[in-house]
Amino acid sequence: MAEEKDNSYTILEYMRDHSGYKCGYCKSKNTNFSHGMWAHQITVGDYQDLIDRGWRRSGKYCYKPTMDKTCCPMYTIKCDAVELKLSKTQKKVLKRMHRYLSHGEIKKGNDPDNTFNNVEISEDIGGNQEFIKPQYDTKEDLSGVSLQMPCEDAAKISKSATVHSNKSSAHAPARVPAEAKSQDSPELSQEKKSTENKGLNPNKPPCRKAKDIRRERREAKLAKRAQEAQGRGESPMEIPLNRVKNTAKTLEDFLNEPLPENPAHTLEIRLVRSQPSSSQFVHTFKTSHEVYEKYQTKIHGDSLDRCCESQFKRFLCNSPLQAWHPSSGPPQGYGSFHHQYWLDGRLIAVGVLDVLPYCLSSVYLYYDPEFSFLSLGTYASLRELALTRELQQKIPSLRWYYMGFYIHSCPKMRYKGNYSPSFLLCPETYIWVPIEKAVPKLDIAKYCRFNDDSSAVDENGDVDLKQILVLHERELMKYSTFQLLNHDTEDEEEVREYATLVGAKSAYSMVLYRG
Repeated sequence: MAEEKDNSYTILEYMRDHSGYKCGYCKSKNTNFSHGMWAHQITVGDYQDLIDRGWRRSGKYCYKPTMDKTCCPMYTIKCDAVELKLSKTQKKVLKRMHRYLSHGEIKKGNDPDNTFNNVEISEDIGGNQEFIKPQYDTKEDLSGVSLQMPCEDAAKISKSATVHSNKSSAHAPARVPAEAKSQDSPELSQEKKSTENKGLNPNKPPCRKAKDIRRERREAKLAKRAQEAQGRGESPMEIPLNRVKNTAKTLEDFLNEPLPENPAHTLEIRLVRSQPSSSQFVHTFKTSHEVYEKYQTKIHGDSLDRCCESQFKRFLCNSPLQAWHPSSGPPQGYGSFHHQYWLDGRLIAVGVLDVLPYCLSSVYLYYDPEFSFLSLGTYASLRELALTRELQQKIPSLRWYYMGFYIHSCPKMRYKGNYSPSFLLCPETYIWVPIEKAVPKLDIAKYCRFNDDSSAVDENGDVDLKQILVLHERELMKYSTFQLLNHDTEDEEEVREYATLVGAKSAYSMVLYRG
């Protein structure tokens, strides 16, 4: 079966500004530095490549911290959702939510298990504090531009992009996850598709719950040991109980724990597309903004004018990601979504998410402060991990949960390292390193190169500027052609900086706007 291709394209406007601005962590006025781009539109595959080089979006603004210069370096962090190991604190949060839904139980006061008296405080109050607002916006609207590859350049650019793509040192995300591509013949694929359309296959046994399978295995093991004991002339009752090890409960075991027949509360989770806006998103927009306003004013101390509807829409609703619905992708497609939490029909929290070819990326979380006792920061992260695991069942390569940035130099922002196993991105060679190996280095210096191989370099950083695609006067061309048409231009240093920051793979597939 032919690989499905995303026919949308990326148009970026590089905003070169090396001035410092206020840091949200150490509160210094002008020591936070980052590079910025305005994404007029961007494919999910290109954005996946960008976040694997340390970029992150805030609305349509994409930024990359200047790691060796900024006061509080922000390292891209991801968690392997498939291999998730729950901590004691995370299990407590899940149990607390279950008790509240079942019986309405609320723990307050000086209870050591209360959110505001344990290590959850940073996560549940802080949210994604690295979320920033751009200093300026674009002056152009390129969302409706129609692009056509210059025919004489298409073959060369395609070949060049393929060569550099093979050099990627990370997990080299492509437009479509390779693991998700079918290897079946056309006949088998058609038969498989036909079977899927009919629902459950009657020739296969029905799906069984994991806990039922574990229980049967445990009972079979006990029966075998009892039989062996009888063969030795021993009583089965004399078998030491400590020889039987309990299987650890999974995240799904906690989330799917049965509620009583008449629970005190009901919780519904909805995933609604925010860009382009679905009918469910439009219908709940005002309610969602009201929760955001409560969160920003009470938790972060913002004034009402800083969290008005226009600001809310601009930074948490508008997205440059182009929705993509390949048949081999997730049911809801790729792109930007709002993950809504409805308690007894009342919206209490919203997680802003991007579903990408290799990961689920957490953009922001806000909630109603009235329900802070439920540790919604931690609970929402676990729910997002569960969603990642669910998507991975259909898309094997989509196993990563990106949590934004890890800021080790700010102690209250280290909580993201509590999700195991997690990995940090080396800011120089762009390889992923287990957080356990990176933290000892960060204890010594706030900016670190995690790659122990001193000879290793950024293999994706070598870019031929002539092959970069640019958009000039609404026409698509190579940068070499742009230079011929504009003899007086002196932007080569800026374009080189852009290319180095995004990497060769992205530089050859994305379109750079030149005014």
